[in-house]
Amino acid sequence: MTTAGNRVVEETVLSRDGLVQATVDGTGTLTGLEFAPTAFERTDPASLARTVLDLVREGTRRARERPEATAPPPVPPRPTRKRARPARQV
Repeated sequence: MTTAGNRVVEETVLSRDGLVQATVDGTGTLTGLEFAPTAFERTDPASLARTVLDLVREGTRRARERPEATAPPPVPPRPTRKRARPARQV
C-alpha cells in the first residue's frame, strides 16, 4: 500500500461522459466505484467495462505520480536524553 506518512494515497477519476467514477489507491486497488443512475440506460455493458478498466488504470497512474506517493515516510524525532533532576531537600 502506498502511503504518505500514515495516509493512503488515493485518486478519484470521473469518466468523460460522467457515468462512472472510480477511486483507486497507489497500488491499483479499486477502493470505490460509482455509476450514474442512467449509466445502464445510456451505454452497453462492454462499454461500461472498458470505461471502468480505463479509469482504474488512469487513477493508478495519477496516484503513483503524486509527490506524496514517492516521498519517504517522515523521520520520527530523536528521543531526548532525560535530565537528572536535583534531589529534593526535605
